[in-house]
Amino acid sequence: MNRRFGSWMQALSAAVVLGLLGVAATCLADPNEDVGTAAFPTLKLGVGAATVGRGGAGIALSEDAYATYWNPAGLAHTRATHLALMNNEWILDLRQNYAAFAHPLNDTTGLGVFVNYFDYGEIEGRDETGEPTGVFRPSDLAAGVGVGFAVNDDLSIGVQGKILRQEIDDASASGFAVDAGIRYDIPDTPASVAATIQHLGTSMKFDTEGFSLPTTLRAGVGYRIADDTAALALDIAMPTDDDIKVGAGISYEILDPLVLRGGYRYDFGGADHGTVAGLTGGFGLLLGGFVIDYAFVSLGDLGPSNRVSLSTAF
Repeated sequence: MNRRFGSWMQALSAAVVLGLLGVAATCLADPNEDVGTAAFPTLKLGVGAATVGRGGAGIALSEDAYATYWNPAGLAHTRATHLALMNNEWILDLRQNYAAFAHPLNDTTGLGVFVNYFDYGEIEGRDETGEPTGVFRPSDLAAGVGVGFAVNDDLSIGVQGKILRQEIDDASASGFAVDAGIRYDIPDTPASVAATIQHLGTSMKFDTEGFSLPTTLRAGVGYRIADDTAALALDIAMPTDDDIKVGAGISYEILDPLVLRGGYRYDFGGADHGTVAGLTGGFGLLLGGFVIDYAFVSLGDLGPSNRVSLSTAF
């Protein structure tokens, strides 16, 4: 029975990934008419400098505390307690902070907890006549818990729930969302395929008007080579409120404590911010029992985004 279930799930995971890739190919020619209509757009900002520096491609490879963002199925592959912190200095005065914890419950199950906070900086409010009403500081907060489970040696699944709160001046909204993911490690190869659905949940209601969340479908592949000293990854993201996005990248360990990363992100139908927009890069450095990761994402004319992560495993 278990073998039959595992075989069925393996076939299902491959079908899901191929189906999402097919949907993406079909939609490329049709721009999304709902761009910018969802609440909580900061949920779409990738976390973890290691994955972001690799083009934001991570759902098939992430298996540490950052799997709480990319793919909860990766929590099933956590082999040590992992603590991770990230700071993202985005454009203007916008700032994101992410903290996550992952712990293996046994050989097949891993648990993850995370907090994701986004600060919009100080904004001067004005009334209907244009008169100043004082300074306020909008913010987004998401916090949740997830679990990943290995069905067998090749297949893992995961799910997590998260509470959401958004504050804008004296208005606020709360909600709840779930993420779910699946990952299949292709037998006798260093390749993995994965699919996720993110931010599926209740609408965020300010006063009487509700706004949907940026529910996102992702499909990805990952390939580890040379005894895990290098990795290649490709992700396709299909948000309900935005155009399709593709990210791809590579990481390579040039020395025992040093890893270099590079990648590229492309938004189909997005605004043209210059030829370098979408370039990503960074490095990881092992110092004692800690790993420091840095990543930049070129936003073209808007300038770069810089992420720094600190993590440890014990």
